[in-house]
Amino acid sequence: MSRRARQTPEEPAASESRMALDRLFRVPGEGPWGAVAAAVATAGGERLWASPEGSGRFDLASLTKPFVATLALVLDRTGRLPLGLRVGSLLPEAVPPLARRSLAALLRHRAGLRAWAPLPRLVRHRDAVVRLLAGPRFQGAPPGTYSDLGYILWGLTAERALGEPLAALLARELLAPLGLADRVGLSPGARANVVSMPLDNRRERELARALGIGLGRRPAPGRGEVQDGNARWLGGCAGHAGLFGDLESLLVLGQEWLAPQRVLTPELVRRALAGGGPYALGWARRRVRGSAGAALPATAFGHTGFTGGSLWLDPERRLLLAIAGHRRALEPDLNPWRRRFHALGIALADAARGSSPAAG
Repeated sequence: MSRRARQTPEEPAASESRMALDRLFRVPGEGPWGAVAAAVATAGGERLWASPEGSGRFDLASLTKPFVATLALVLDRTGRLPLGLRVGSLLPEAVPPLARRSLAALLRHRAGLRAWAPLPRLVRHRDAVVRLLAGPRFQGAPPGTYSDLGYILWGLTAERALGEPLAALLARELLAPLGLADRVGLSPGARANVVSMPLDNRRERELARALGIGLGRRPAPGRGEVQDGNARWLGGCAGHAGLFGDLESLLVLGQEWLAPQRVLTPELVRRALAGGGPYALGWARRRVRGSAGAALPATAFGHTGFTGGSLWLDPERRLLLAIAGHRRALEPDLNPWRRRFHALGIALADAARGSSPAAG
């Protein structure tokens, strides 16, 4: 970003915000990330601030979900897989009430599916996953329960309905049109720009134990291997996790949602974000005590990834706040750092343009 020729009252505040952002993402440092790239950018593509390390490819974990939801909107727009279809119309094995839910409900966390299950411990073959998830065992969660299983089931349903692997659909229908074919993909292996992931499956063991299921320890994945156990067992790419990407890929996806032109339309975005509850289609809504924080407006939407990344979008400022990173360990909670990042990024954006949205 070029420096303005004339000093303004906002310049010191902007400089202070940039320096604070530099300190927050200094690696190695006191922060929770072992490797990280972050940026504050506008919907038009201008980077107001970026960390020095921006080219690595990270395990996106649940940041895969906004990519998959965007694909779902593309398939809805083209008529190949309408989101209004009932699950039971595509999956004869689905039992009520899931059979009566729409495909969109799976992507809004409103289908009543439970949060998670250790699939490799419950079924022997990938083909049996649909029958398991569409049956009664994992139904009954309150609407609004964040559910990996809903996204997994949408991905498997799309594969069955369209006769193609989810990875192929993502590559052709979404990543190529967005210019991300070389930046986003699954299990890239130990390439030079792929960042190592230090986390083993401790969190999955804890979740399984809460379900009364024993799960053995699995070491941290090899470089370029997906950390999520279900995604790994399902072949590397599933509806809920499995993609690897860099900071730029998060920014491109966010820009398409704030300024739709290549794969989305303003009407598709409006429909996806409409309604109430904690989740929109593909995204979480702002919660002051969640990852977003009070600095973002109530209209903001975003998502996080277990491995350490996040992407939050401010439609009022037309601002993106993106983190691609790998955490050092399960602790500490990353959300205080994310909230601090958002507050600093918004302060920088407001100072750089000389006014807040309300004043402008």
